[in-house]
Amino acid sequence: MEVPFEEAFQYIGQKLQKSETNGTLVMTSGSYSNETLYLLQRFARTVLNTNALGSFDYYRRGTDFFADKNDILPFAEMFQSDKIYCIFPNVVEIPETLKAVHEILNRCPDTPKYWFNTSDTLNITDYYAFFRSVNFYLIQHHLEKGIYVEVLGKNYGTYKEALLADDYDALLQKNHLQDSDIQRFVEDITSIPAPAFIVWERWLTEKAYHELENLCMLLDIQSKPASGFLTIKGELNSQGLFDMGMFPHIAPGGHAMNDERRRKLEAVLQTPVCAQPIDLPDTLDRTAFRNVLLWNALNVEIHQDIVNQLDKAEFTVLHSAYMPDNANLYSAILPANLPEELSGTYTDTAKVPHNFVAEAGNVLEYNNLQQIAKIAESFGFAFPSSKDEVFLEYISFMEAGCHSSERHFFK
Repeated sequence: MEVPFEEAFQYIGQKLQKSETNGTLVMTSGSYSNETLYLLQRFARTVLNTNALGSFDYYRRGTDFFADKNDILPFAEMFQSDKIYCIFPNVVEIPETLKAVHEILNRCPDTPKYWFNTSDTLNITDYYAFFRSVNFYLIQHHLEKGIYVEVLGKNYGTYKEALLADDYDALLQKNHLQDSDIQRFVEDITSIPAPAFIVWERWLTEKAYHELENLCMLLDIQSKPASGFLTIKGELNSQGLFDMGMFPHIAPGGHAMNDERRRKLEAVLQTPVCAQPIDLPDTLDRTAFRNVLLWNALNVEIHQDIVNQLDKAEFTVLHSAYMPDNANLYSAILPANLPEELSGTYTDTAKVPHNFVAEAGNVLEYNNLQQIAKIAESFGFAFPSSKDEVFLEYISFMEAGCHSSERHFFK
């Protein structure tokens, strides 16, 4: 049955009052503004005393898709690249996110492009095995070079030892390749002064992403202008998930959650912050969460593990602009604003923040930010509820500098 917002806020607050540490799962998509994502993780960590945060898009794919902005190839430099290796769909029906990338590629028609999975290129289904076999070949034939191998790269000796102990033939078989296929690819890429990789991130696992980073360091690709890699993320604001700290091990600002950053959060927010480590897949395998809150404005696909947990949880909340087919699994459903109904900020794939403005009117009594703030109010917490207030709060956690101690690790 439909109830007024105020009644819904009080009902949700009452049901969640006795949340134990990490007893509540809070998951979201990247279809929200930075401000909403920040306020949601703040609500979880301070009000609900849970660090069980996650994203539908990254669940069971890993969350280490977070290259430093200084290592990402800017879109503008693609026009000076000598060859672009494309790891994303080259078809008419492509995700909306990729259309702008195709338009950019069309503006540099004279730049050679290598599209994987075409009739005259390598057919790759396991990019981890492919990149790792390429890296194996490079090191085995002493073709690695540059400042990352010689000086700047960290953990290179350990990585090299583990890589050469791997089963090269088994890696090849993952993609039905021969040694000669890897040889030709290596000869091609090592002949290019400034190669660039453009990657649809959803085609990669976390391990594949690491091996692509390793490849770029082995060939000194990241140290040269117009050379490197750029991963295109899936959701509207997938990068904001990382920047706002929507994962257990990541703090607002996008860096690792540790005691120092937890203390800074507590000093700014003037309240305890839950940063207790938790393994989300393991906990979901045991259906051990008491409560589940899903922020899913655009109705993206939810992993079956999470659906199974909904059936076992005592209390569940969905925030969405669409009524789901399985509405009976939710104790409460809150209406969400569509992205075009609000203004705020988002972060693009090159980690550049942008403002956006509403293109349609807000039809809800309380927008996304105000809804979180009102639920927090039912617990006795005062939350900012305007985008400007939230923006000023979360930028206080952004750390200046390139953080070189956290960069350039062979993994």
